[in-house]
Amino acid sequence: MIYNDGPSGIRQILWLTALLLFTGYQAVNVFVPNADMIVATRILAAAFYSVVVYAYAGDAWAAVRRPVPTKADFLIVGIWLSFLSHLAQTVYAAIYRLADAPQWLLNAEIVPLIVLFSMMAAVLHVAATGSIDGEVPRRSRIALGICVGAAVLMVGAIVATRPDIGPAIERTRPYIGDWWRTGALPFGGAAPS
Repeated sequence: MIYNDGPSGIRQILWLTALLLFTGYQAVNVFVPNADMIVATRILAAAFYSVVVYAYAGDAWAAVRRPVPTKADFLIVGIWLSFLSHLAQTVYAAIYRLADAPQWLLNAEIVPLIVLFSMMAAVLHVAATGSIDGEVPRRSRIALGICVGAAVLMVGAIVATRPDIGPAIERTRPYIGDWWRTGALPFGGAAPS
């Protein structure tokens, strides 16, 4: 149970959380420009991620220091690294927006280092085969190898061809853009590009 008061099932927790977050977001989003809502959402997400980083920090540190780690230790450190990366990416994205989206900040060398934590976490999750009830996660090292190989090929193709995806992305604007048209309100501003 969540603190012995709330729903205890995963589906109940997910539905309740999604309902509260979506309803709250939409209630405010009708009146607030998207640029401000995105920053607010990033800050709220950073708070959630910070709680996970804090909650797992002690166990992750103990797992890293353990001479012979258990499979669960791999998952614990993977969870901690993953949420550390989420936190850093979210804070970075909020700073980027608040700084009026400078091009140099978009292409800063720190970004790949932040993303590296997520990749390390993914490897730890895959390496923890059978850590939960001897079954989860399932053997997926081959899948990891195939996916990493495919990603390397995709990176090579994208770097070599530099495709212009601007027109395709522009066609998505009506579907993923400003649903409430708050950018057109008198107090609304255009989102940074």
